[in-house]
This record gives sequence, structure tokens and C-alpha cells, in this order.
Amino acid sequence: MMPSIKDRGGSPRKFQLVVKRLIDITSSVIALIVLSPLLLLVSLAIKIDSRGPILAKRVEHCYYNQNIRIFKFRCSTFLHPHTRIGPFLIRNGLDRLPMLINVLRGEMSIVGPRCHTALPSLLLSEHGLLLLKNSPLKPGLFNPRESSDEYNGDSDQRQIESDISYIMNWSLFLDAKIFIEAIFSARSYKLDSLEQR
Repeated sequence: MMPSIKDRGGSPRKFQLVVKRLIDITSSVIALIVLSPLLLLVSLAIKIDSRGPILAKRVEHCYYNQNIRIFKFRCSTFLHPHTRIGPFLIRNGLDRLPMLINVLRGEMSIVGPRCHTALPSLLLSEHGLLLLKNSPLKPGLFNPRESSDEYNGDSDQRQIESDISYIMNWSLFLDAKIFIEAIFSARSYKLDSLEQR
């Protein structure tokens, strides 16, 4: 049977999870403060551009059986008017900035696996599905393989495999590595934003 992250951790693992949460809180608070002028400008641009809410709230159902209402800047949805600034926000990953609110609320993490829908579960073995369901790691603003040159065009299967590998090998050092690589890779912002439109 495939081991879970809980089987391999013990007390040090629990301590690292606490540290991870503290890092998430600190990082999201600092980011929201530092980026507050940009957040205000984008909010004003959306409000002036068209009627409708500034934020689009999309419910994602994750493998650990929790629905998350993800916050993003309104760009183009079926429920709200299109914004002319939307394509610019998506291209530069700025539509994702409100997801820092989800991180601060404890619904997401700065780094973590993707929040897959139910459809990719058909590609999983029973053990793989249980591993994702039982993982204490929350969906991340930055995900495994985002900064990889092979990320473009990755299939659902490969994305799920990368998430399972991330869960099995998780450490604070791995989080730091993924975060640094993602920050210096413009592709990570653009591709993931286009995927989550």
C-alpha cells in the first residue's frame, strides 16, 4: 500500500506543517501590504471599466473533500461582464493576487499541490486517490512543475503525478525551491493563469 505523508512524518513532520502555516500567514500578510497599491489600482480599473464585482469567486472541490471559494480578479466569466483589462491581468498572472486572501484564511498555501476537479480522479489508482485525499497539504498558489520547461502542455496525468511526488517528498526546503523557481519564471504566472480562467 502506498504510504501517506502522515506515515512518514511523526512529530517533526507536524512541526514542519506548523512552520509551513506560519510562513503562509507571514508571507500573505506581507504580500498583501506591499502589493496594496497595485491591488487598489487594479480594483479601480475593473470598477471603472464595467459593472459587476471586483472579485470573481469560483468554488473548487479538492481531493480532501472541501470546497474552496477561490478569489480572483474579475476578468472574463460566464456570470459577470468581460473587463478590457482582463487579458492583461491574465497574461501577467495579476488576476491571481487575491488568492493571497485564501492563503491568509488557511484555505490555500503559498506552495502546494493543485486543486484538481473530480475529472482527473479517473486517471488515479485507488492508492493515489487516497494519498491525495489524506494529504494535510493544502492547494498552493504555486504548484510543482510550474517553473519546469516541460510544464507547457503537461497532461492531467503528469500534473497529478507531479502532485503525488510533491506530497511524498514534501519538505520546507522543497517548498522554498519551488517558490524561488516559480518567482523567477514568468511562465509559471502566465500558463497557470490561462489554465484557471
